[in-house]
Amino acid sequence: MKIKKILLLVQRSGYSFVNQAISLSLGLSQIGISNKIAVCSDKFDPQEILKFNADIVLGIGSWHSYNDFVSQPQKICVTTVPWIVSDDKVENFVDEYNQLKLILTTSLHCQKIFIRDGLRPEIIKVLPEAVDQNFWKKIRGVELNSFLKLISIPNQGLDLPFFFDLAKIRQEKIPILFTTGGDATNKGAQEIIAALGKIGREIPWLYLIKTWPSVGSFNHSIQELKLAEKLGILKRIRYIVGEFSAEFMRNLMNCCDIYISPSRKEGFGLPLVEAQLCEKPVITMRATSTQEIIKENQTGFMVNYKIVNNQPRAEIAELSDIIRKLLINRKLREEIGQKGRNFAIENFSPSVIASRLIRLLEEELFEK
Repeated sequence: MKIKKILLLVQRSGYSFVNQAISLSLGLSQIGISNKIAVCSDKFDPQEILKFNADIVLGIGSWHSYNDFVSQPQKICVTTVPWIVSDDKVENFVDEYNQLKLILTTSLHCQKIFIRDGLRPEIIKVLPEAVDQNFWKKIRGVELNSFLKLISIPNQGLDLPFFFDLAKIRQEKIPILFTTGGDATNKGAQEIIAALGKIGREIPWLYLIKTWPSVGSFNHSIQELKLAEKLGILKRIRYIVGEFSAEFMRNLMNCCDIYISPSRKEGFGLPLVEAQLCEKPVITMRATSTQEIIKENQTGFMVNYKIVNNQPRAEIAELSDIIRKLLINRKLREEIGQKGRNFAIENFSPSVIASRLIRLLEEELFEK
């Protein structure tokens, strides 16, 4: 059977899963597969699946949302394949998932978690997320300068810390490190701050952290700021907190010189792909899923880790050495960044991921 129509059914909460669906939808359209995105909600009518006449329903979200994107399509006898993520532990729906012919997940790391927690290995296949290389790209000149001025507070005779003026920092070629996440602590921000504290004061840098507004995130940010204060580097840390458009986030990524995220928990690591497409060198560690989406020593660097409270934590001394290496070598940053874009396009562009999806579906569901 050749697949001609796919309905992408996204779980009822989670903005990142909507973006995941949008990028895949773009790729499916590029390879000539008709598709439609629907989001589960109390108002969602499963009959919409029949109206679209989909060959397959692809459920997108966390494993928690089995009832949203597996149970509903099954009620109307439509073939359903979940594309799910787990960065910690699977506790429910194991028996239900094991009744399916095929489950997709975003990384080998997630695949190992699902197998460890009881899902049948033979039904779990890896399909990474897609990222649009025509949107995530390096921006220069007027566009970047305008954005920098927008998020800067220039010093107009006031005694403001230097990090408020990002436009001036870029003009002075002070390297900017960047981490983004709902909760920066889980992205390794405390290990990064500890590593930065070991770098000599003569080396200039700014560490920019973007988080979501939540109680948990704010509480963790307080811990990070206290650590930075203890290490004497508080004035080199700047937070941006909020919910922003994709354009804002792409421009923010372009402000940095190094993207860094040795994540303690991660199901895929989307910002590392976005960073590579924007020609930024990336730093992560040999744990979770982030090690799967860079080419070590070519598009970025990885450090070793130790286990603390059942979670991986980046080795501070090694992390500090790699950060220092990139901070003092602009040419190396540029060379690695250029290689990163080519690597990300070859492995994560929408048409590449969409083609892999169709091949997996046809081979696993209809050729056996």
